[in-house]
Amino acid sequence: MSAPFDPLRERLLRAGIAPRHVRRYLRELTEHLADLTAEQRAVGYDEADAAIRARALLGDDAELAAAMEEQPGFRSLAARFPWAVFGVMPPLALTLGFFLWVIAMILIGFTGGAIPVHHKIPLPLPGWYAATASSLMFVGNYLVTPLLGSLLAWMAQRQRMKPLWPLLAMGLILLLNMHGMFEADSKRINIGLGTMLTYHISRGEPFRPEHLVNWPTFFGQAALLCLPIAWLLWSRRKTAAQA
Repeated sequence: MSAPFDPLRERLLRAGIAPRHVRRYLRELTEHLADLTAEQRAVGYDEADAAIRARALLGDDAELAAAMEEQPGFRSLAARFPWAVFGVMPPLALTLGFFLWVIAMILIGFTGGAIPVHHKIPLPLPGWYAATASSLMFVGNYLVTPLLGSLLAWMAQRQRMKPLWPLLAMGLILLLNMHGMFEADSKRINIGLGTMLTYHISRGEPFRPEHLVNWPTFFGQAALLCLPIAWLLWSRRKTAAQA
């Protein structure tokens, strides 16, 4: 967007106005400013003076921002409900993603014949299926989490939200410690999901914790989540320096 409206753009984003509304509004202002500049040129002002007078006629940033800030409907969902966007949706999205991963592995096994419909799995498993399952498990455990973290960091930077919100979301992701599990030996095959706290029940015993944290996955996800965090802090510092 043109330089005359850069401060206004930052002000609107920090006020929680949705980026799509900011783009549309600044596009309309740019067109209106061009019309006013042309009118000033027509009455005899040179290009520089015409631009200055046209910008003054359009109004200052406070007046232009008020037209958007006074309408709650222009605020983004993340600005109105940050607790839902950064607190509820990430764990749900991660859980859904890993659930779809399990479904995909089962369907691939059925389609390729590695998991017969009668559930009597011929062991050892075909090499292609073991390789596919291991690859998808790696993608799910070590790529989905940083990609989700990157999306959250991008959303926060795009809408100029406080870094606390994406950091909170990434902390919840780590706390959940969602990870896929694939094990196969001469007796059985196990495809499933694990979380920070997996419970086990047996006859005559109440629910008890099976394990607390899958530490390799936890540390791997934590290290990879440092990348979107570093990018967010760098982008926020760069934006502040340009303001």
